[in-house]
Parts: sequence; C-alpha cells; structure tokens
Amino acid sequence: MISKLRCFNDFYMNRAIVHLAILLVILIIPTLACAQKVEKKTFFSHLGFTPLDDTVVHKKSGLLFAPIAFYTPDTRWALGGVALSAFHLKDKNDSTAMTRMSYVKFIGYYTLNNQFDTWTAWNIFTPSEKYLFKGELRFRRYPDRFYGIGNNTLTANEEKYSYDLLKFKTLFLKKVRERFFLGFDYQFEKEYNFKLDPDGQLQNESIPGYNGGIGSALGLVSVYDTRDNVLNAYKGVFAEFSSYFNSSYLGSTFSFTELNGTYQQYWQFRPKHILAWETRARVTLGETPFLDMSTLGGDDILRGYPQNRFRDNHFAATQVEYRFPLFWRFRMTTFVGVGDIFSDSQDLSWQRLKYSVGTGLRFIVNSSERVNLRLDYGYGTQGGYFYFGVSEAF
Repeated sequence: MISKLRCFNDFYMNRAIVHLAILLVILIIPTLACAQKVEKKTFFSHLGFTPLDDTVVHKKSGLLFAPIAFYTPDTRWALGGVALSAFHLKDKNDSTAMTRMSYVKFIGYYTLNNQFDTWTAWNIFTPSEKYLFKGELRFRRYPDRFYGIGNNTLTANEEKYSYDLLKFKTLFLKKVRERFFLGFDYQFEKEYNFKLDPDGQLQNESIPGYNGGIGSALGLVSVYDTRDNVLNAYKGVFAEFSSYFNSSYLGSTFSFTELNGTYQQYWQFRPKHILAWETRARVTLGETPFLDMSTLGGDDILRGYPQNRFRDNHFAATQVEYRFPLFWRFRMTTFVGVGDIFSDSQDLSWQRLKYSVGTGLRFIVNSSERVNLRLDYGYGTQGGYFYFGVSEAF
C-alpha cells in the first residue's frame, strides 16, 4: 500500500515538474528572442528590453508581450497572453520634477473548463504626480464552484455554477501633499447569465445575489505611497483606505457598504535583497451579494487556496515575503501568510486560521523598470497551487 501511495505521489509530482518546465520554456524563450543590446538600436530595444548583462538604464517607456500557460485544479490547462506598457509622464515646464513610472497592463486567458477572463488595469501618474488615475475594465465568462458561506465549509458541499461579469472601476486622486493623494472612485459591476445546480444551495434563492444583479457604487479613497517603484518596490510604504457605497439611488440592485484597508512596506537590507510585508482587511455591511463578499485565495495573498474556496462578509490577512537574486535575470522569493474570512469576531479561531507558505521564481524582462514574470507555488490547508503573473504579488 505504501509503495502504491509513493507511486501516486511521484506521478503527480513529476506531472507538476513537467508543467513547470513547459511554462518556463513558453515564458522565457520569447523574452530571450526579444532581448538585444541597447547600443544596436534594434526594434526590440525600443520595446523596453534591457541588455542581457542586466545593466540598469533609464528609459522613457517599455512594452512587454508574452504568452502565458498554467495549470490548476480550478482551471485545468489555461492559455492566454499578457501585455504591459510602462512609461513616465514628464513635466514639460520642469524637467527636474520627479514622476514615478505609470503602467497599463492587459491579461486574458481561456481554460479547458471553458472559463474566459480578460481585464485591463492602469495606474497613471500625471507629470509631477499632481494627479493619480487608477482603474480596471474586466469581462469574464466563468464556470465556478460554490461551497457555502463561512470559514469552515466542507468540500463535500461543492456545487457548480457559471456566470458572466462586466466590471468597470475608475479612481481619480489628487495630490494634497507629498506622496499623499485623496479622491473618489466609481465602480460598476453587472453579474448575469447565471446557470445554477438545480439541487444546490444557490438554487433555493436564500443567498443574496444568487441570480446576479447590478452593483453601482461611489467611493472615497486615500492613498499614501512612498514606494520607489509601483510594480516592484525595493523600499517605501504604500497605504490605501477606501469606502464604497452601493445604493439603489445609483442604480444598484443591492444596498451595502464596503470598507478596504491595505498596508505594505518594503526594506532593502542588501542590494536586491528585499523584505516585503503586507496586511489587508475588507469589511462589507448590509445586503452583500455572494459574489461581492470577501474571498480567500488567489495569486496575490494567501496563495495556496483554490480561488473563491472560502467567502464571507469580512476578510483579514497578513503576509511576509523575502525576495533575492539567483543569477543573471533570475530571482527567487519565499513567502508565508496567515488570515481568514469571517462574519463576526466569534468566527475566528486559531484552529481554523488559514496559513500559506510557498516559493517562487522570477525572470526580469526589463531591469530598468523592474518588470518581471513570476511563477509561484503556494501551499495551504487545501493543498498546493501554481500561479503565474506579471510583476510581484504586492
């Protein structure tokens, strides 16, 4: 029996290694083909790819295009692409004014589970950082799984459903003092074309949002940001607080309030050796649709859990990550995190807290702007999962 178990584990471990090797080949070969010496002034050198010796040069802009492929139990094989544009907007009247990097990124993929997800996100500093614009435009057609609400649901309760989502989010922030911004946000979200399990929990119509609806909210946002780079910080602090008010007066199907808080800090104690810390909290009050509840799992915090495996009204988590160089353009990271979702403080207990540990590989495609491709493996109480992304998790 023991030998059978070992063969079983070896089979899945070998399959994971094969998936990892295929992914690295798909990601790195196009990048190597594009990387050229800057002094040759080739077409690709104008797309932001720095020399292979990783020399740091200051460029006005850069473009990144790459195919992506990944495998998780939630999606099975997924294929898609990513594009990122990084640039600086300079003040024509003051050449000495500092403006940090802005970016616009696009990601889209299709999975063997017939899941389609595509979105564009942007973070743009105007010249001299007088204003900051952030936002997201997203469409997804997504078969998914629902296990119930709460931090102690059972995998035996799994039911399948699918839905379409259209989301638009835009933030307008004004600098009120150095590195401190205040402003407002509007977000619109339409959830529709629901297909439910006829024998599932959602079908009994007792869970808010079981058949979709419209979310329309105004928000107030404050941001304090001293990071030296918004995609891959070596030092600095990022703190954001936001509040959103969904109301029927704005055309929202449900009336509820959402409060968010994020704190991140970065220390560089040796060249390119970075210690990064993040704490995040989210609270929803009122009649919150289940798709808008706080969830646990994903590719940015508490990596190692199936996406949307746990959901409830509130969420709190913290994580620490150590990033360090390996050789040439390769970097590595290790991380650990802990947190949970809950409806009130009595739901939290040391026995049910969700932990996450893992490691990841990085490949630098633009050293001047610190743009990298990342591949992480996170392990939690639900097993282990691979994640692919552009730029760091936080």
